[in-house]
Amino acid sequence: MPPSTRHLVIVESPAKARTIGRYLGTGYDVAASVGHVMDLPRRELGVDLEHGFEPEYVVIRGKGKVIKDLKSRAKKADRIVLATDPDREGEAIAGHVAFQLGYDKQPDRFERVEFREVTRDAVRAALAQPGRLDVRKIEAQQARRILDRLVGYRVSPFLWKPIRPGLSAGRVQTVALRLICEREAEIRAFEAEEYWSITAHLKADDQAFEAKLHKIDGRSFRLPDEAAAADAVSDIDGVPFEATDVKRRERRKNPAAPFTTSTLQQEAAKRLRFSARRTMSTAQRLYEGVELGGRGAVGLITYMRTDSTRVSAGAVDSARAWVQGEFGARYLPKGPRLYGGKQQKGAQEAHEAIRPTDPTIHPREAARFLESDAARLYELIWLRFVASQMSPAVYDTTTVDFALKGASGRMWLYRATGSVVKFDGFTRLYLEAREEGDHRRLDDLEPLPDLSRGQRAERTALEPKQHFTQPPPRFSEASLVKELEALGIGRPSTYAAIISTLVDRDYVILEKRRFEPTDLGEVVSKLLVKVFPDIFDVAFTSRMEGELDRVEEGEVGWRELLGDFYPRLEQRLAQGSEVSDEVLREILEAKGETCDACGRPMVVKFNKRGSFLGCSGYPECSTTRSLGESVDEALGTDPGSGLEVRVKVGPYGPYVERAPAASGEKPHRVSLPDGLEPESVTLEVALRYLSLPRTLGADPKTKTPVVTALGRYGPYVKRGKTFANLKNHEQMFTIELPEALALIKAKEESGGRRVIRELGAHTESGAPVQVLDGRYGPYVTDGSTNANVPKTMDPEEIDLETAVDLLAKRALRGRSKGRGRGGARKGGGRRGKGG
Repeated sequence: MPPSTRHLVIVESPAKARTIGRYLGTGYDVAASVGHVMDLPRRELGVDLEHGFEPEYVVIRGKGKVIKDLKSRAKKADRIVLATDPDREGEAIAGHVAFQLGYDKQPDRFERVEFREVTRDAVRAALAQPGRLDVRKIEAQQARRILDRLVGYRVSPFLWKPIRPGLSAGRVQTVALRLICEREAEIRAFEAEEYWSITAHLKADDQAFEAKLHKIDGRSFRLPDEAAAADAVSDIDGVPFEATDVKRRERRKNPAAPFTTSTLQQEAAKRLRFSARRTMSTAQRLYEGVELGGRGAVGLITYMRTDSTRVSAGAVDSARAWVQGEFGARYLPKGPRLYGGKQQKGAQEAHEAIRPTDPTIHPREAARFLESDAARLYELIWLRFVASQMSPAVYDTTTVDFALKGASGRMWLYRATGSVVKFDGFTRLYLEAREEGDHRRLDDLEPLPDLSRGQRAERTALEPKQHFTQPPPRFSEASLVKELEALGIGRPSTYAAIISTLVDRDYVILEKRRFEPTDLGEVVSKLLVKVFPDIFDVAFTSRMEGELDRVEEGEVGWRELLGDFYPRLEQRLAQGSEVSDEVLREILEAKGETCDACGRPMVVKFNKRGSFLGCSGYPECSTTRSLGESVDEALGTDPGSGLEVRVKVGPYGPYVERAPAASGEKPHRVSLPDGLEPESVTLEVALRYLSLPRTLGADPKTKTPVVTALGRYGPYVKRGKTFANLKNHEQMFTIELPEALALIKAKEESGGRRVIRELGAHTESGAPVQVLDGRYGPYVTDGSTNANVPKTMDPEEIDLETAVDLLAKRALRGRSKGRGRGGARKGGGRRGKGG
């Protein structure tokens, strides 16, 4: 950097800083704050309830060096340009950075600029029109942060004693959990009802087609059983199928609007099977800029946190030019398609939809420079945007009715519906993905023969078919995002964090890509909704989002908002303290289960391994047993020892047991792996696991035994004190000594760790970042910091950006005090009043 720099430009991320730095050249120094630099303290409330909810901000642990560097650069600059993201979080980051760099003493040195795409023209245009910090936007973010802190810190302790220490409640996350639990309750309460349909298999002009029974005597109907269906079939036996009405019409289907944050998350979940977190982190990289060969660093998409569907005229013209050149004038509507109109109230401030910054950069060109996730997501965004400027698809639809008079005099109306693509329009480029439960599209209909009124069709079969009504489906990631947006819960930019928190806290699991609440999640939801019915009410949470919008719009003060909310929370906290024991007994009591030792009711309890039953008389009585149906089943006799073998379920899960050989000896027990249900365990399977640990032989050099076994962290092979993880449980029984020694050697050569992936150089330190498989599971490391890989992530798919984020979060928590436990040092850095 030159000795004197006219402008210091501050953004959030190093990647964004590198891209912008290339655009601006000399006279500008571009630095990154690496996200937020200040926040409320981690281990205390950090809000002065006696003085207008004043926040007590501290420097985030690990950000002292960042602030010191920014201060050093600021001394050499004439102007300080705050160029963080154009939303509330970005404004708050800008405000805290400005506070650290002396905004209160020299406000005229600071400028605020906003751009919604990281391109040369957009950045330079923003710098040419600087503004000031938006205090209202900062206050709206601050109000949200304090609201979340008040709920989290005051409500979470209600969960610790009765359920489990360390559990968390969240103002928005709990409402999302409530939606998932209530859907599960609907599914359990659902009683399937039988009904029958009748399909006529017909043929005309050598073309087969189908017509379904549509109405009986002009009314909707229900055939409840096989007898009713058989009666419907027999009543028209021999009656010819003659077309009584034929309707043809042309239908047009317009393309979908370009992506908003919510619709991008939904479509990426359906089409690419991306989680919301994966979608947003990948979009962040595309927005901040990537190297595209001769083009240099390019921000490929516009800002990805937006509720707007508007697009700029220049982008529309560019897309239309591409369509014209690729497909011709037929695929262009007469004029540009302008999206937008009335946006959702409280929409994020980005003025445009998510679109390619330069539609001339085709996905095929970009893919050569992008990793897989980024290439696939860019293609999806590009296709959606370009297709949004194309002509509608045109379909010729036909409906043919067959009104048949049965022997009983009843009228049976069968209807056939078909569709033919007359002009493919935008569908030549893009079709929205679908998942189970979505409505059929015109594209799904088969064409019908060219029938006319009075023409007969040959009946080849009349097929009655049994059905059962289905419960509402569990939420997928896409449908949950859609529901949250429809109800006004949170904001699309927060959905990824909400969903990830629910999974990381073990409140829900993803089963076949659908969310299912765990026992823990259901108990947490029931307790919080029972004690705090209005705080975690869907409508109330939605209204609070509207109130935060009003803070930003200047219609209500942030202190006024908190002053209206907090007394209600305090009242509920007081009431909850009085009724919590009674409520807990109602929620946690295991109906009909009593303690074998003392006869008192059993209650559901939780530990890190899951749920189990414990005596309500604890600590006087410490009896426990497995939750649900007790399993203690004799499987037979071990042929080798003559001892009885049983399968059981205990508080820590299922296990197999071989009876002791003599009185006073402990039985030999081996836990069963996850996914192996006790009901499916046979004597042969039990004996396999009871053979563990399995000795493979001795190391020829050290003469130390080498064994395989099943541990807390999965299957492993061990020689002395050196462990190496195995890929699967079957390998415990099949691996031989040479292969086991090779795994142990590789583990030792890697410093006790197996390398899963090499990710490249750290974006800040330049240190090599790896994904490793350690004794306690997969983790990422840069040589100085280790961060566990969350169970929601596949270690084989982690990219550099995700790994850097995990390492940064781990560093902020401080060094661990002991194995497997995070513990930040006391103290939180320098404090500062918020604003």
